[in-house]
Amino acid sequence: MKIFTLFILLIFTLIACNEEKKPTAVDNVVEVGQVKDATYDGAEVEEASSASTQDTFAAESADNDEASEDDSTAHDSINFEKYAVEVQKVVQKAPLDFSSYPDAKFFRTRIIDGYKSNEIDFGGHYIGTIFGCGASCIMGFMVDVRDGKVYDLPLGEQNMCMWDLGKAISNPDSRLFISSICKKDEESQTPYYIAYVWNEENKVFEIVSTDEFIIKN
Repeated sequence: MKIFTLFILLIFTLIACNEEKKPTAVDNVVEVGQVKDATYDGAEVEEASSASTQDTFAAESADNDEASEDDSTAHDSINFEKYAVEVQKVVQKAPLDFSSYPDAKFFRTRIIDGYKSNEIDFGGHYIGTIFGCGASCIMGFMVDVRDGKVYDLPLGEQNMCMWDLGKAISNPDSRLFISSICKKDEESQTPYYIAYVWNEENKVFEIVSTDEFIIKN
C-alpha cells in the first residue's frame, strides 16, 4: 500500500512540474524598452508607403504599358523644342543641398537614390525622382546637378486626372513639363494637357495652356 501511495504522489509531482514549465502569453511579450535601434528620421515612412514607384521623368501610367494609337498621337503632338535648352555635360554632380527645401528631408532615401542613379532628364541640368503617393497618384522632386538644390515637381493630386494617357513627361533638353495627358471620359478621343514651363530665372513652374505647345496638323 505504501508503494502504491508513493507511486501516486510521484505522478502528481511530475504533472505539477510540467504545468509550471508551460509558457504563457506573457512569456512572448517583448517590452518596448528592449528593442534596439528602432528610431527613424521620417524618410523610411515614405519608403514603406510607396508600393508603386517610378524613378524617372519618363514615368508612364501603370495602365499604359501598351500604348494605344491615341496615346502615341497625344505624345507626338507635344512641341518640346519650343522650350529647348542645352543639356549640360556633368563631370561631377554637386552634393545634395536639403537645406534648399527642408520638407524634402522626409523623402531623403528616394531623392538620394534617384540623384545617384539617374541622369539629367529635364531642363538641361536637372535630375528627377518620382514615386507613388496613392492610387493613380505620383509625386516627386528634381535636383539641380550644378548646386544640389532640390525643387518640387508639379505632380500630386492637384495635377492628376481620372482618365489619363500619360504622366510626368519631359525631355532632358526642354523646360516643358507635362504633368498629365487626360481625357474627359473613357470614350473621349480628344486629350487635354496639364502642363508647366520651368522658369529658370525665378525657379518656379508656370502653368501653360495647351495651345502654347501642341503641334497642330
